[in-house]
Parts: sequence; C-alpha cells; structure tokens
Amino acid sequence: MEKQVLITVNSIMDDSSGESDSMCFVTEGILYKENDDYVISYKESEITGLDGTTTTLRVSKNSVTLTRHGNVDTTMFFEKGKTHLSDYNTKYGSVMLGITAKNVDVNLSESGGDIKVDYILEYNRSYGGRNRLYVSVSERKN
Repeated sequence: MEKQVLITVNSIMDDSSGESDSMCFVTEGILYKENDDYVISYKESEITGLDGTTTTLRVSKNSVTLTRHGNVDTTMFFEKGKTHLSDYNTKYGSVMLGITAKNVDVNLSESGGDIKVDYILEYNRSYGGRNRLYVSVSERKN
C-alpha cells in the first residue's frame, strides 16, 4: 500500500581538500513495500540543483539503491564494504562514479524510519570526498 510521507534529507559532503558542505531539505513523497524492500520516491527541487529529476530509494536490510531519472540519470548502489561503479549522466555530460559504502544503517518500516549511509565518492577514479546521507521518513498527517 502506497503512503504519502514527509521526507527529510540531510547530506554532508567533505571534499578532497577537507572542506565540508551540508544541505538539508524536507519534501513530500511516497513510501511503499515491494517484496522485501521499501521504496521511497520524491521529486527533486531547485534547492538541490536537480529540478526536473525524480529520486527513488530502494531500501533492503543491508543495502540502499538510489536511482535518479530526469535531468540527471544515475543509479548508485550502497553496500557496506563494497565499491560499486555508476554512470552519472547530466545534460552537460557524463562522469563515472565509484561509491564505497563505509556504513549502511537502515531502520525502516511501513510507517517510516531512518536511513544512514556513510560513503566515499570517486569521480573518474579520483578521490572526491566522504559523504554522509541521512534520510528520515514519517507518515504525513492530514
């Protein structure tokens, strides 16, 4: 069953020079269960720089898959201790991402919960920095 939810996304990015940048936003989206996975989907906005893109998180017990379609197309797979490669396509071009998840912590149910992912990002095989993604999902009250 699909539920309307509030999604809080907090992202902290430490670049290769040690500079830190963070972004936090709240948006509306949907949450539903598909087989043993939870699926969260929302439309990006101008705040994220990804206007015209839909982000979908497929969350299992030990991994998170982030898929974006629209002005940006990518699929990023987060699995603790493993590196996965992904194309990141924009209207300006494409870059190869390497994603190494240091930690993936999922506490999600049909009524919401939290996702925490701590990962190292590489751009075309060059160190891009450490990122931490925190997603909180709660049922929308009418």
